[in-house]
Amino acid sequence: MVRPPSFFELCRAEPFRIFFPLGLLVGISGVSLWPLYFSGLHKFYPGVMHARMMIEGFLGAFVLGFLGTAMPRLTGTGPFSRLELTTLLALYIGAVGTHIAERYLAADCIFLALLITFALLMGKRFTRRTDLPPPGFLLVIFGFFNAIAGTALLIHGSLGEGSAHSALFGTQLLYQGFVLYLVLGVGGFLLPRFLQLPEPEFPESRTPSPEWNKRAAFALAIGFLLLATFAADLWAPRWMALTRAILAGTFLFTQIPFHRNVIPRLTLTAGLLAALFFIVIGLVFPALWPAQRVAADHMVFIGGFTLLTLTVATRVVLGHGGQSHLFTTGLPFLKNTILLLLAGMILRVAGDFIPANRGSLLSYASYLWMFAAILWGWCVLPKVRISDQ
Repeated sequence: MVRPPSFFELCRAEPFRIFFPLGLLVGISGVSLWPLYFSGLHKFYPGVMHARMMIEGFLGAFVLGFLGTAMPRLTGTGPFSRLELTTLLALYIGAVGTHIAERYLAADCIFLALLITFALLMGKRFTRRTDLPPPGFLLVIFGFFNAIAGTALLIHGSLGEGSAHSALFGTQLLYQGFVLYLVLGVGGFLLPRFLQLPEPEFPESRTPSPEWNKRAAFALAIGFLLLATFAADLWAPRWMALTRAILAGTFLFTQIPFHRNVIPRLTLTAGLLAALFFIVIGLVFPALWPAQRVAADHMVFIGGFTLLTLTVATRVVLGHGGQSHLFTTGLPFLKNTILLLLAGMILRVAGDFIPANRGSLLSYASYLWMFAAILWGWCVLPKVRISDQ
């Protein structure tokens, strides 16, 4: 009788099984800081801790879990070893725990080590590839460059070095560029599949085809142009915001052939399309209201990144758990998650436009985000222990 693999062995092959639950717990902790602060239970202003826990902790875990599962398969290489997965988990927990201890400099250093370690592990697999990843995955490299460079700049600033421009540049690279590049790079390949739209096919080979090179050149051009908008943001924020929105929208609409088919009306589809919509609208937002940049960032983060993350994670967990037949069902828990997140986004954005009620609006937005996360986790996360093999 063959003994079934342990949960840790399942996590080695598919790291989303451990990183998704960790990321959700950290996200709930990071959002809870606001009602704790406005109720007087926390005396310190949680701005830095909240931002780091949501980017490095919440989204960081989902990025590591998703890419750690997808990249070995796309390159035809092996999964993480026990040592590799243990190292990544130790660095992740160390970074989050140090942020909670309010040692932001040390936490950023640990997170930087985590990013570099993960990039090296993926780079090693890329050199051993039996197949090329999709050309849009070049933007994934840009995403990790943004995260590494942005974290390094923030560390530099914490040491008393650097300028206001370098601090803003580092914040933009980590808080927005990191995930935006990943959404574009991964989304251009996976979202047509998720939306049941036609997608380009490339021959299985280590050698790029002319069509692969053409698409890769386009992705590189978008990548460098986006990077230039972050660099020039201090001098022309409104124009750079508008340019970023145009670049992101152009890439998505050229990679996802919306016009080629009627998109089925499914809950997963609605979540994906709503997330893409709010990412683009949130990028445009600072061009219209430049004084409300933080509100714009939260529109992108809550309505865009968080909604996209939980929608894609739903499909990943169900698909890898042998429950892909649920894709075409109503998924009422996901519908309610989407509604709660969008309501929370509206309240969070409104909080910056109504200063007199900012505390209560931010607290209500936080509760809605946490309710959405708990509902999603209750319905989805138990399935991470189920294997489709």
